[in-house]
Amino acid sequence: MIKKINIGFLLLLFGPVILLAQNNFYSDPEECLKRSGIEYGGIAGFYIPGNGTAGFYSGKPENENNANYILKNKYWYDEIYQRVGAYDTIFIREYPEKMKYNPAFSFGLFVKYAINCRSGFYLQFHYAKLTAKDFISFEVDPPIDYLAEPDIRLYPVIGIEERNMVDLGYSHAFGNNPVSRFIIGGGINMNNTLVKESVLRIEDKPFNMVNRYSSGQTYIPGAAQQTYEFRQGGIGFGIFGTLGGRFEFSPAVAIEPGIAVYYKKINLEAYNGFYPQFNIFVKLCFRDLVSFAQ
Repeated sequence: MIKKINIGFLLLLFGPVILLAQNNFYSDPEECLKRSGIEYGGIAGFYIPGNGTAGFYSGKPENENNANYILKNKYWYDEIYQRVGAYDTIFIREYPEKMKYNPAFSFGLFVKYAINCRSGFYLQFHYAKLTAKDFISFEVDPPIDYLAEPDIRLYPVIGIEERNMVDLGYSHAFGNNPVSRFIIGGGINMNNTLVKESVLRIEDKPFNMVNRYSSGQTYIPGAAQQTYEFRQGGIGFGIFGTLGGRFEFSPAVAIEPGIAVYYKKINLEAYNGFYPQFNIFVKLCFRDLVSFAQ
């Protein structure tokens, strides 16, 4: 489905560029150099993360944040026991095997130094808040009728993280048309991932799978216990390439829609690794709005 959307997006994007490519306004090198200078603006996009790190939130026993941490606590277990209306025991039957992130909106700012009408270096900062969600199956035993089927229930396990990303890139435009041109580019990426939430939600109550107690302590209701804000996540890096177009409404205002493909490391403890990521974006570009050189 994503591939079909991307193909349709590229056809819509580059069709006008191809039709207008015959204009030779920028074929004059001196005229092209007049387009040097600083650009700046905003970027908004639709970020599609790779799912390789989503398993960090699955609640499996080998994970740092796991569902057994909740069930092993006597007070949490008793509360869950009452909430689900159990008669004997509660235990986990299955964990999610392929957790996935939901695509998310991203937004940020950029600054670019245009060498000429076609090429330039840019630095951009953008942010995305991602959610991974799946279900853990529990068996609540035994039912009142011992001959009945097992009482299987699905409870969501949810992870929320923030990603702050920095791109240092180079772009080059093809064609001589002053209104629309085809652009390719690429560069390096640095990202900072921060886990905001890792919970198991049972009967509409979230139970935090992050152990916020030190020295082997555990949750005791009503006790004056010191908790800590443990930072999970870290710095990663990678490379990216972009494919897009530039549409100029005036010498001072333009938009650049496109798609960026990343191959970068996301640092989430045991799940850190290099994974592909995608961002379908639109840049709103400004030059000197008062005294732009013609």
